[in-house]
Amino acid sequence: SRAGAMGDAGAATMPDIYSMHWNPAKFAFIDGKYGAAISYIPWLRSMVPDINIAYLSGYYRFDKKQVMSASLTYSSYGKIEFTDEGGATQLIVNPNEWAIDLGYSRLFSEHFSGGVAFRFIYSNLTHGYPAQGEDTKPGLSLAADISGYYHKEIDLLGKNGIIAFGGDISNIGSKMSYTESYSDFIPMNLRLGTSLTYEFDRFNKIAIAIDLNKLLV
Repeated sequence: SRAGAMGDAGAATMPDIYSMHWNPAKFAFIDGKYGAAISYIPWLRSMVPDINIAYLSGYYRFDKKQVMSASLTYSSYGKIEFTDEGGATQLIVNPNEWAIDLGYSRLFSEHFSGGVAFRFIYSNLTHGYPAQGEDTKPGLSLAADISGYYHKEIDLLGKNGIIAFGGDISNIGSKMSYTESYSDFIPMNLRLGTSLTYEFDRFNKIAIAIDLNKLLV
């Protein structure tokens, strides 16, 4: 919700339990020994009633430098009717997609960390219903993310401040195919960002962040 309210900026914002999605390297700076969180989004609810996205994430700190993390993303597209050319219903399905991530983050210095994440993607949109005379199948793909994060406390107008820079190349992986004859690239993306946090006191702070995104395929 924080990243959504900030225009989907997350490459260099303060580390939190949802860092796997934005920049896995941020986990190396997260507070605490372990944590878990779940989120649920009723997607496009004003247009359709049954599309949703659920997200589960967690992390475990081995020591001061190393953190393991994992996440599960599940998307359901509600009930979809497949019809023939005359409009008669042939099949009613519930298309869905999910992805499992496993990540590792490590501090390389007092201010810099790196991270990698490995991802298995499963996409079942047709439940085997033929398309243009060809049988279909669930799409499968393996992918990886590579990320880095720089985080430093500074003095800012006599108050504590934090400056950060982050970068992440996500979905470096294999093509996905729903038929035997055609395959598509998964959306590999380059994300670069920076943020500046100003702490008024131990209860209040303000942050300014900007992300730049480039779809690579």
